[in-house]
Amino acid sequence: MNKASVVSELAKVLQVSETEAERILRAFAQVLGPVAAEVPPYFERYFEAQIQLVLSKIDDLERSTQQRFNELRQSTQQQIVELCQSTQQQIAELHRSTQQQITELRQSTQQQIAELRYYTEQRLDALERRLDRLEKWLLSVLVMILSGVLAIIFRIYFGG
Repeated sequence: MNKASVVSELAKVLQVSETEAERILRAFAQVLGPVAAEVPPYFERYFEAQIQLVLSKIDDLERSTQQRFNELRQSTQQQIVELCQSTQQQIAELHRSTQQQITELRQSTQQQIAELRYYTEQRLDALERRLDRLEKWLLSVLVMILSGVLAIIFRIYFGG
């Protein structure tokens, strides 16, 4: 029963207005103070059963929440392990890729050095052949000059 219905019921029984009934009710409350009402035992058992039901539901919720936290923890740990493995695999793949690139770069550099050596050797061989030709030409010119000088010397001294 709510307050308004109690006041209106009291007003009917006392045959007074609702305002008057409410004033009387307040006066009783002041005079008597808090009075402990006797509750029938079945009503008490009902409340105890309801309280036990609420406590049981709270325990169930706590267990369920704890289980969910454990599942979340396990799931998070599993994700961390998978992420670590994935990261390690990516690092290993990056390492392999880098090693392969270094090997390819090394081979390319060695090939370029070999080509440069071959080109340099070709140029040196061509230069040596040219120097040999110049040396032969110079020698032949010197032989001709020397023979001309000798011819002049023989003419001056021997005959005339």
